[in-house]
Amino acid sequence: MKPRMLSSVLVVLFTCGLSSISTTHRLRGSTPSSNDPPTSPSQTVPAPYGGSYPTAIQRVQYNGWNVYKLTNRIVSLLVAPDIGGRAIQLQLGDQEFFFVNKHLAGKILPPEQNNSKSGWANYGGDKVWPAPQGQSSDSEWPGPPYYALDGSRFSLEVVKETPAEVAVRVSSPTDSQTGIQFVRTFHVYAGTTRIKVEQLMRNVSRRRIRWGIWHVLQNDAADASDPRKPNSELYMYVPLSPHSQYRDGYRIMFGDVRHPSYQALREQNMLRIHYLYQVGKVGVDTSSGWYAVVNGQKNIGYVENFRFFPALEYPDGASVESWNHGPSFLENDPSLPNDPEKVPYLMEAEVLSPLAELDPGEDYSFAVAWCPTRVPNPIRSAVWAGAISEPLSGKVTGDQIRLQGVFGVYCPGTVEAVFYNSAGEVVYLESLQAVDPREVVRLDKSVTIPHGVYRVSVRVRDQENENQGYLGSVILK
Repeated sequence: MKPRMLSSVLVVLFTCGLSSISTTHRLRGSTPSSNDPPTSPSQTVPAPYGGSYPTAIQRVQYNGWNVYKLTNRIVSLLVAPDIGGRAIQLQLGDQEFFFVNKHLAGKILPPEQNNSKSGWANYGGDKVWPAPQGQSSDSEWPGPPYYALDGSRFSLEVVKETPAEVAVRVSSPTDSQTGIQFVRTFHVYAGTTRIKVEQLMRNVSRRRIRWGIWHVLQNDAADASDPRKPNSELYMYVPLSPHSQYRDGYRIMFGDVRHPSYQALREQNMLRIHYLYQVGKVGVDTSSGWYAVVNGQKNIGYVENFRFFPALEYPDGASVESWNHGPSFLENDPSLPNDPEKVPYLMEAEVLSPLAELDPGEDYSFAVAWCPTRVPNPIRSAVWAGAISEPLSGKVTGDQIRLQGVFGVYCPGTVEAVFYNSAGEVVYLESLQAVDPREVVRLDKSVTIPHGVYRVSVRVRDQENENQGYLGSVILK
């Protein structure tokens, strides 16, 4: 947004891909290659079973708005069709993540009260916009404010309602200026906090258009105990690309070029963004397919997964961006005053798709996944099974190995040690402890090393005893 351990132990972390999330593109002017996205929506995320935590849809009130609550009793997503079809809140148990504008609670403003003259009605929550943003040409999106795609009533239909999965689809009005209609489908599955969001952009005009899908999450950045102050422990983590086009792996897009919020952690190849109440925007051409946000005051966070396409062009030259909402300390800039009532505490985490060139009637889809969990700062990495705060380590003493690490997981179940011989065969399994997304996983367990073991991994098993992925691996020399 713009103003308006031991040397004998090797720790190996498994990276996380989103190849199973469906993405459909129709792009012009490019030759298909191995880097191009799939051309059909055949790749899908199978719904986990999770019989102990079935899904349901409820129609409830939230802050005075009528919302659809998609829940599995671990995680809940509140979708508000009347205020731009947004997910207004994400909840893990009783903990909430998104910024919600208290001054607009329960209000549904008409276009004459939500425009460039009257001001932007920023309700909060999540949203999807076209990119790039700007006012210098017709190929740039001038909002927000922008009523049709951000503040109007969206239609909503329930597309799935079973104990294993619930889903609702919201559709924007057609917008003649951009030529766009946005259609988004929110999926909540049983027994996991992983939420899939399918985002489709359709050309509803009679001309060729070229836009990217710009997904924005507004994180609550107020202090947990005193909302009159900013949260000093709110951080965002974005892996830096080893092939970045930028000298530092990122670029400051707005605000002080020496903004203290942004720090590159070179040993971890990570950009750490510390929320400070000072306006700033940063863009990152990350290729890792994930970023994480953690509220250290509450030890809650989430990972957002997406697919990255290195051969395609991105708006702003970035796949992830972040906006610090706060005052501008530039001279003669009254647009962002040092007043939390007018400029509230929030930090935007943003994912952009590649640019798509669409003829009339064509569409383009770009899916993301949100994975909320209990986890402390910092985040070192993210895998399919969870977020990694302190990577798995192993200290060998005699015939014992002490396995340690700090994680956030996405499903209730157990963590299990898997021992392998040098041929990669499993020789022994040992259950370590129960885990739940609503509790930080602090692993500290000593286990007897079986004879002939070369490596040990730690993985998550769900309540149906299915393997949900690995949190780390230690090679024993």
